[in-house]
Amino acid sequence: MSPLELAVVQRKLTHLNELLTLLRNESTTPLTAFLEDRRQQLLVERLLHLSVEAASDLLEHLLVQELNTKTQSYADTFLLAGQHGLIPIELAQRLIPAAGLRNRLVHDYEAIDPSRVHAAMAIALRDLTELNQALTDRVRI
Repeated sequence: MSPLELAVVQRKLTHLNELLTLLRNESTTPLTAFLEDRRQQLLVERLLHLSVEAASDLLEHLLVQELNTKTQSYADTFLLAGQHGLIPIELAQRLIPAAGLRNRLVHDYEAIDPSRVHAAMAIALRDLTELNQALTDRVRI
């Protein structure tokens, strides 16, 4: 990876890490308080949306740079990254539902249940933090 490409990947990792930090700050709110605060619900929805997009963007960038492979969807990006060894396949499989959540949040396919959004925070933090760490370790090599 060229120094320029490394700088792009590091910038994307930093962006994802910033989003995860913001999401982590919101994750301490108990469900009852979260359900009463529409502003926080919207903030968390946006942070989840942006975090999934940032993770996908980072992986798509690596897939194009390292494997000359372009994906068709967010779910495909996670799956191909796992299949090509950019991230563990188990992590890729856990991230695929995040692509569906992102689509529901962005396109408003169905009513968003705030309790499910609250629950999604812990899952997103676990999986996207693992992805961030795996890719950070990868670019250090």
